[in-house]
Amino acid sequence: MQIRHRTFALLTVGLILLAAASPIFAIEPFRYRLVGEIDGRWPVQMDLIVEGSKVSGQYWYDSYGTALQLDGVNRGGAFGVRELTADGEVTGEWVFDFNPFANEWNGTWTSADGTREYPFSLRLVAEMVQTQEMRRGFLYVWLERPVFHYEGENKSMAAVQGIVDEALWSSVEEDFELFPEIYPDFCPAGTYWECVCRVGIRHASDNVMSMMEETYGYTGGAHGMTWHAPINLLLSSSGASRFGLDDIFLKGSNWQRKVSELIIADLRQQEASWIIQGEITEVDPKLLDRFTVSPAGIDFYFGPYEMGCYAEGTYVSFLPWAALEGLIRTSGPVGLLRQ
Repeated sequence: MQIRHRTFALLTVGLILLAAASPIFAIEPFRYRLVGEIDGRWPVQMDLIVEGSKVSGQYWYDSYGTALQLDGVNRGGAFGVRELTADGEVTGEWVFDFNPFANEWNGTWTSADGTREYPFSLRLVAEMVQTQEMRRGFLYVWLERPVFHYEGENKSMAAVQGIVDEALWSSVEEDFELFPEIYPDFCPAGTYWECVCRVGIRHASDNVMSMMEETYGYTGGAHGMTWHAPINLLLSSSGASRFGLDDIFLKGSNWQRKVSELIIADLRQQEASWIIQGEITEVDPKLLDRFTVSPAGIDFYFGPYEMGCYAEGTYVSFLPWAALEGLIRTSGPVGLLRQ
């Protein structure tokens, strides 16, 4: 017992000396999903990435779906993070002390011109965890999934975690069945297939969790392919249940036509090539099932080759709820989002 105490004391001294010698946490890069409020009045959602002395990510106001970029420094746990528009204009700064073992952080938000200053509070929703493994000697599996922070008795969040994990591993197992069926000759010796699955959180609250799973598969050739699958959940004291577009839009309102018009207009502004060239003039209703929601509106996701050539990648079309008035059910998910 005395040896263990001496060892612990020596270890403690060593850690203190190490901390004094280095102003930066000696930890691996990590990513958090946070929610909170500025001045207790303006709810926000934040993706925070910490990599040594560099801090980055994005955040957005619940009522305004467009993200602002984050760019800052980590000085031994003291964060100074600027926020920037897509054009690079600095609009404010977040200053707070960060402890990776904590679940809540408080600090001060200051406008770029220094005329406004408000307190803020951020709470941990999930840590975005990355795992890698090799399956059967040739299939490289890379996963990024949220590991949610919640108390053990929280049945809704426990259910959310189970749904997310099942969705990810189901995608991997589906690839095991799909790839050999498509490529019966197996893969050439010395090459690898890839299965990359990510689940990103669009909105997190006590009532609604909206996420998108993105799966990339590569089995040789010029490039792989990307698929999207939504995970949209209503939360209650008994657990979590999925919801779809029928729970959002009014039956018989012909909402598909209006949504198609708005998406085409938005993708034209994004210069999606098949829209610009006139090859696509309306959105196939079958392509509308990949969506996420937030208090600001609804996002529709279109993978490679759906609205443009492969090199253009994935397009996301954001439609504010205000543009869909008269087509939306006031009860259900949208009602909960607007509370």
